[in-house]
Amino acid sequence: MVISSRHILFFSLLLLSPLMVVSHIWTIFTYRHVYIRNDLGNGTLLTIQCKGQHKDLGVQKLNYKEEFKFQFRPGFWWNPTLYFCALTWDRILHLLVAFDEKRDAFFCKDLKWSVTKYQTCLFNCNTQKYDHCDT
Repeated sequence: MVISSRHILFFSLLLLSPLMVVSHIWTIFTYRHVYIRNDLGNGTLLTIQCKGQHKDLGVQKLNYKEEFKFQFRPGFWWNPTLYFCALTWDRILHLLVAFDEKRDAFFCKDLKWSVTKYQTCLFNCNTQKYDHCDT
């Protein structure tokens, strides 16, 4: 029996497609990391308090260029993970949704936030820029 190159290609794709799906879904089983960095400028203190559905991460005070990091294992579709943070500087309160499973499930594994006086931006691992910004 002779096997054509079309058959080889077909069977190769058939064997590889489940691996691609599993590798994409596998990200929900690993730890996720969130970094929040103070880029407000020299001398401006950033106060952060982050909370998840069942966990309060406490109050953090960051000087310029310091960062706060936390990690967690995401939930599943029936119990999506959500972390939100209260950010305070110059006596003004700002809110940040640091991780939302519905929004971030297949985004970069590490979520890196930069807090500036004008906007809070999320680092995009595909473009290598802070281009997901809230104004």
